[in-house]
Amino acid sequence: MTSTPAVPHLPETTAYSSPVPREFVHKAAHSEVLLTGWKQCGEGEFEVGAQWPRDHGFWRTGADGVQDPMLMVETTRQALPLLSHAAYGVPRDHQLIWDHHHCAFAAPVLPVSDRPAEVLLRLSASHPPASSGRLRRLSLRMTISCEGRLVGRASTVFSAHSPEVYARLRGRGTSLPSLAMAAALEPPPPVSPPLVGRESEREVVLARADESGRRQLRVLTSSPWLFDHPVDHLPGMLLMEAARQAGYLATSGRQPHLVRLDAEFERYVDLDAPSWVEVSPPPADAASGGDDVVAVQVTQHGLRAFTAVVGFASAAGLDV
Repeated sequence: MTSTPAVPHLPETTAYSSPVPREFVHKAAHSEVLLTGWKQCGEGEFEVGAQWPRDHGFWRTGADGVQDPMLMVETTRQALPLLSHAAYGVPRDHQLIWDHHHCAFAAPVLPVSDRPAEVLLRLSASHPPASSGRLRRLSLRMTISCEGRLVGRASTVFSAHSPEVYARLRGRGTSLPSLAMAAALEPPPPVSPPLVGRESEREVVLARADESGRRQLRVLTSSPWLFDHPVDHLPGMLLMEAARQAGYLATSGRQPHLVRLDAEFERYVDLDAPSWVEVSPPPADAASGGDDVVAVQVTQHGLRAFTAVVGFASAAGLDV
């Protein structure tokens, strides 16, 4: 019988003066840990501290001196494993699987000052009764602020699964993360970085269009930010970055500020088969939330795996 690794223990703190241990946010690199502490404020109510660097290796500060909104997305992502382990006792070997992740951002999200930004997340959690005393599914609603200024809101639903359940969900023939990474496709040539709002080809996750106008998603396993550690499928943050870049490309960068990202995760995206990114007009009920709004989908093996609605705006002070 295999033993279940002990649930990590992280005392509550509001000092917010140093990063939390990297295993609590599922990162291998200490430098990629954004969260600085947590406390429980009531039943299902939490506060989480974070610090944003003045510039990040991938979620870069723009030429206009404004933080990349995707830094907020990564911050909210890190809150999921932190609360799962620290507050709800999810063992460290369990897989956390996204259902959806929705974000609305202020415009501009946060101008850079002369010091790192101290960010505060306030979270409300709800979940169905746990089976066998173990958390299986959690919904979170969050507000994100800095020095009293609201910079965004987010909501998410995700589930936690033991290694045995995860293996059944992934199906037969699933490789170990190290083998899956070794079998990943070589990235095809990228689109020009400025067309997707990036500075370098090593940051571009969209390939040049083929004859049909489709764009292949570039699996950048060499990226120390998108692939901080070995995984057996495409990370959710890479899929959301692909949606952001596809939206920027489709709108020709007319609106500089990302103000909306509503992502739905439907299937795992494997590393060893091509996946395709396509853009279309948003559904009629999703046309608000920005001056330019598009729908993005990622397909693999002819099946839809991921969808997103992405919105951009030029006006500052957008209501979140």
